[in-house]
Amino acid sequence: MTTRSTMQWMFVMGIAGLVAACGMAKSTPGEDPRTETNATQVTWTDGKPAIAISCKEPGACQTRAVAMCGSTGGDYKTLKMENMPTRGDMSEVRGAASVVIRCGA
Repeated sequence: MTTRSTMQWMFVMGIAGLVAACGMAKSTPGEDPRTETNATQVTWTDGKPAIAISCKEPGACQTRAVAMCGSTGGDYKTLKMENMPTRGDMSEVRGAASVVIRCGA
């Protein structure tokens, strides 16, 4: 019985750790080695502030965008996308991916 409860406890703790690790993108500008992204504050063509994010992995730009826009509950508007990666594509052929977002919808 002790072994079973210990295994259940370890399973629950493992899942909690995985959820915490996957949900922790950096919410400030700069490099984020965990998501392999780089975010910078920019001024968009309309003169308003925006955030430019470059990424290598599928979904990393979105994960970083949600983290950067935490004050709006993760809501953001995409202003520009280039070379968005998809699973199975060749990044060395495609080139670096980037997105420009503005927090809030």
